[in-house]
Amino acid sequence: MAGDLGTLGDALLERLGLPEGERLGLLEVGPTTVTLAREFEDEEGLPRSAPVLRAELETFPLASVLRAIHVAERSGLLRFRYRDHRKIVYFDRGEVIFASSNQRVDRLGECLLRAGVIDLGQLREAERRFQPADAGDRFGKVLVECGLLSPRELWNGVKYQVEEVVRSLFAYASGTVWFWEGEVEPDNVVRLSLETARLVDEGLQRNDELTKFLAVLRDPRVGLARVEGFRSDLGGNERALADAIGVGRSFDEVCRVLDFDPASAARSIQLLRLVGAVQLMRLPESGGLLGENGLDGVDQEALRERVASLAKLITELVGVLVESEGDQAAVVDRLSRVLDDATGRFPALLTGVSLTSDGGLDSDILVGRALKLPGNREEQLMGALGELVAYLEFEVKNHPGVEDPDAVLESLRAHRREALA
Repeated sequence: MAGDLGTLGDALLERLGLPEGERLGLLEVGPTTVTLAREFEDEEGLPRSAPVLRAELETFPLASVLRAIHVAERSGLLRFRYRDHRKIVYFDRGEVIFASSNQRVDRLGECLLRAGVIDLGQLREAERRFQPADAGDRFGKVLVECGLLSPRELWNGVKYQVEEVVRSLFAYASGTVWFWEGEVEPDNVVRLSLETARLVDEGLQRNDELTKFLAVLRDPRVGLARVEGFRSDLGGNERALADAIGVGRSFDEVCRVLDFDPASAARSIQLLRLVGAVQLMRLPESGGLLGENGLDGVDQEALRERVASLAKLITELVGVLVESEGDQAAVVDRLSRVLDDATGRFPALLTGVSLTSDGGLDSDILVGRALKLPGNREEQLMGALGELVAYLEFEVKNHPGVEDPDAVLESLRAHRREALA
């Protein structure tokens, strides 16, 4: 039993502590309770029937909710709400097919920026060209028209954005989720099929990473500083944060003044750092500021060596095949198709990455991308480039032109161990 109650009388609104003109919907009726929900214009289209599940994340973890939907192979719509944060996830037989968010940090452009697929200048240029009120076009179409992404790269980018929205839910310690069961189609032409179990694991890992970043932000030896002279079209939470940081407040002070949830504020600060609006600076006892290097605990040199080693192994395997069949272009073309498939699974790392004419990879680009990845960067590198290595080793072992494939692979064993250890 659910429906629209419309606008309640002023007296009742005052007793409920709600503003004049507030619209409420009857969400569910229980044996001893009646649940009303505020209605917002940007939430039109939600099911009018009663949800089959309602949970408070403080007492019932999101991972348990999503795993239950996945194991039971349920189809339907899950709505999350915390303060003014609203996100929706669509399911088909237990797997995620789409997700949306009203938070600026979850928009397609910002997600691609964080992933290193586009830079800030390219994002701003696409935003200048984007005229949704006039053309009704989606932002992704503008990215393609600007030549920033191919249609296939846009598809991978949308998949990454949807995954980011789902993973971001794990950053919330509080909030309410409702689940409506049934065949509910998302209001767009995109219908994905993403593994819910994988997204749960990644979301939990992402929350661990965010917790570590929060610890850095709250360290009394670490300060926030707005970059003087920075010019950008910041909006929403990002602009409020940048303005508050600019007057010399600590992270906790900024959250208190703005009444921001710390985890959400931390995500926005990650974006502000990326676009160059805010810096994290270590404060030595003697005063002054030290640079950001090392604040995140990332061993950049070790990461660079890993990428260089993997890229070298790939080049050596390509060389074996080229020597055997004498057609370098054909070998590189086959490997490019494998790279294209791997990009679909690792868009943040591989979108826009292409092979050189001799089958090589640009290590600097890969390192730059890897440093922006959340979670275990080496693991994601191994997963992405490991697919190329596995394919090339398979070709070497089964290629009619390689006389003794076992001997060839044995000669590369030491290098392989170094690259994949």
